[in-house]
Amino acid sequence: MEDVVKLLNEHFKPISIFLYGSRARTDFTNRSDFEIGVLFPKDRYVGRREIGKLVSKEGYNFYPFEYEDFLQGRIDTPFQKKIYMRELVLAGKTLSGEKIIEKMKAPSISMIDLIQDLRFNLGYALASVISHRNGDKISASLEFYKSCLFATRALVIMKLGVFPLTYDEILKNSKRLNLGEHSELVLKAYKVRKGDNYEEKDLFQNITYLNEFIEPLLLEAFGKEGNKVLIE
Repeated sequence: MEDVVKLLNEHFKPISIFLYGSRARTDFTNRSDFEIGVLFPKDRYVGRREIGKLVSKEGYNFYPFEYEDFLQGRIDTPFQKKIYMRELVLAGKTLSGEKIIEKMKAPSISMIDLIQDLRFNLGYALASVISHRNGDKISASLEFYKSCLFATRALVIMKLGVFPLTYDEILKNSKRLNLGEHSELVLKAYKVRKGDNYEEKDLFQNITYLNEFIEPLLLEAFGKEGNKVLIE
């Protein structure tokens, strides 16, 4: 990783380079990629394509951000922004430059954030079915376990008022919920992340779990309490 950081600094001189995702936490596997965030001022912003021309290393993914927008939580990402930013702030680790990520305040999480996150993960769950039909079992596996476990995290946040950062914490906290028959699916998703194979039926059961179990609970809570702040 040192050689990658050195290249980025020598050629682009970013404000800060930080590691995030499972490699910055304790729950990475030998298949986990290195997720590298790179902060640039607006007038010297460098896009992913240009970074990729310089550093093309398998297992490394680079995510450049405009420093000024990043500090305000304005990021261009398909993920639910506040949940994504909370993960970055709480688990990110500066590799080089200014320690920006460590000084930021993690955003609060409200009911609307969980509903948005759940809808994203439903799309992810559908993607796993499409990937499977196209013969891409690697993508299908990743899309299955991520959509299942991250949707479960939304339920954990709503019911328990905690924000689990790792997959291990999601599984542990899920056991405190009354998931009924769905608890087996959550455990299966966790095992798939560890290297087990999924079955086709798991992919469809996952969509049902998100669509018919988790979403109604989130919408019911929203109907009763509105956009309540769940995590300060």
